[in-house]
Amino acid sequence: MSMQGGLPIAMIAGDSVIHRIHPLVKIVWVVGYIVLAFSTQNIVILYTMAALALLFALLGGVMRPLSKALIIIVPTGASLLALQILAPAVPKPWTLIGQIGPVNLYGDGLYYGFVLLGRILCCLILALVMVMTTHPSDLFTTFARLKVPYTFNFMLAMTLQLIPVFQREVGIIMSAQKSRGMKGSGFQAVLPSFVPVFVGAIERVQQLSISLESRGFGSDGVKTSYRQVHGRPLDWAIGIVGISVMALLVVLSFMKGFWSLSHDVHFAPGFVFWTFVVAASLFLAMIGTALVFSLKR
Repeated sequence: MSMQGGLPIAMIAGDSVIHRIHPLVKIVWVVGYIVLAFSTQNIVILYTMAALALLFALLGGVMRPLSKALIIIVPTGASLLALQILAPAVPKPWTLIGQIGPVNLYGDGLYYGFVLLGRILCCLILALVMVMTTHPSDLFTTFARLKVPYTFNFMLAMTLQLIPVFQREVGIIMSAQKSRGMKGSGFQAVLPSFVPVFVGAIERVQQLSISLESRGFGSDGVKTSYRQVHGRPLDWAIGIVGISVMALLVVLSFMKGFWSLSHDVHFAPGFVFWTFVVAASLFLAMIGTALVFSLKR
């Protein structure tokens, strides 16, 4: 496990059509995605939303770093599908489709496993695309215009800006450890780097607090920004169309009782069985790999 690259949880410079969309429109889309995702159990809608978010990533030129960040979904998705097959989140009686030793496998929960996974996927992908294509200062300015409390706004902006800084510092420290004959990769190399990163973080916070105090951060008055964000007619059209469609789908989902297709979509017992085997094996393999790396000398 190397920290050289770090997870791309920060803006990636570019001039794509997604980069140029007003931050407020992106915020509206993310909020609409979250509301719609948790208002429906229709897997067609959920995975269409995920595919649309991937299209935004492609248009924004951030597909490659996004795929790197989405690796964290693999163990989460595998555990969701496996656990839902073992203990479906639906009222009993459950439909038994097979056994692996003393373990019973039920086919009822696979659909809801796909629902939970779809919710995570569509919301996470779009949120990451927004972060990767929006300058933190533009996001800060937008929140300020929305009358978000200034201190909360500043905390959010600093978090987005400091994450890549800390990732870079971890990479530098691990490279220094490797140049001195220590391990440069794996969990055992990450753990010793926590102390200097933590000390550096305290020093950085002290410098930041002094800088803020000298600039009158806590004073009253109108706050200004050197970056000005202006919306285009196209931005507002995208925002209005997007929120209108998502609001319509939310209303339809509530009218249809969360619009579940569980009674219309039936998975073959063999598909359920092999999905459980693959998901459980993948999850256990990743846990085992993490333990091996953490205990490796």
